[in-house]
Amino acid sequence: MMEAIKAHLKGLLASAGAAIAIVAALFTIDARYAHADDVKKEQVQIQLVVQQTTTNLRKQLLEDKVFELDMKKSQQKLNGVEEALRERYTRQLKEISR
Repeated sequence: MMEAIKAHLKGLLASAGAAIAIVAALFTIDARYAHADDVKKEQVQIQLVVQQTTTNLRKQLLEDKVFELDMKKSQQKLNGVEEALRERYTRQLKEISR
């Protein structure tokens, strides 16, 4: 009888140990997926910031080029290429500003 209780107790402890291991593994997996979701959200946020920064930089560069050509235009007449570049930069600036 005592042997049967010991055997039953060993089986119960083994089952409890296995259950604890499974629950611990599930928490670990859940934490990894939660972490992966956080990383994905941060990645999207970083991509938006990079895109906005790139757009702002391009806009500033175009404004500088248009300004330079306007300054040159006020001092002398622009040649055909310079006038075409000014029009192109102005058009791109309007597209970015939308």
